[in-house]
Amino acid sequence: MAGSLSLATGEASGVVETLRRSHYDIIVVQQAASDVRIIRQIRKGKISSPIVVIRKVGTPEGEVNLFSAGADDCIAEDVDHNVLLARLRAVIRRAGGHDSPTLHIGRMSVGIDRREVHIDNAVVPLTRKEYDLLVLLAMRKTQVLSKEVLLDSLYSGEDEPFGKVIDVMICKIRKKIRAFGIQEPFTTQWGIGYRLNEAAFNPVTVSLSKEDYRLRPSARENCIPVLSGINMLEISTSAERL
Repeated sequence: MAGSLSLATGEASGVVETLRRSHYDIIVVQQAASDVRIIRQIRKGKISSPIVVIRKVGTPEGEVNLFSAGADDCIAEDVDHNVLLARLRAVIRRAGGHDSPTLHIGRMSVGIDRREVHIDNAVVPLTRKEYDLLVLLAMRKTQVLSKEVLLDSLYSGEDEPFGKVIDVMICKIRKKIRAFGIQEPFTTQWGIGYRLNEAAFNPVTVSLSKEDYRLRPSARENCIPVLSGINMLEISTSAERL
């Protein structure tokens, strides 16, 4: 799965330390059978990322125990690949407070399944990495994200490029969005990182006099939707080693 990092481990403490160092949209734990110990260790470590457990075999009682320990979903190993991806995306949306596969921010919208960004119904021509970066900022629009977090999210499991690549991508995305009349799509916190400038995407409003208002039909604002890439930590565990 794009943006995922797979980790095989026998030490729960190592998993918790990895999760503390980086941000992951979702944690996928693969198990031969239901085992709540790794889930409890993650939650005990104050890690709030949603957890999905994929089991080879299991019982209803085991599933109940996994949910009680802090899992957000429990899926059979033989689930259809497309169904699995859809369920993972649904868990991520709910954890982020989004109830739709499309995120709306004023004039901008991002569709998860289509991996497209629109402004006023027109597609913004982004590369794959530019899209993933914009989605990260859109999903966490109230937060300033450091370059380190953005690099880790975009290149987890890959050789990370030099740090300036984030500045270069931000510059390119900013230029493409400015073509739609949105001048400052991002706020730069020097020495810290970037945050989406939500106010910049607000629909443009025009004040009309009472006389003009009577003569013209009322204008309808067409605000389009926004959304994200997935940064996932996958953990394969063995009950014997835990």
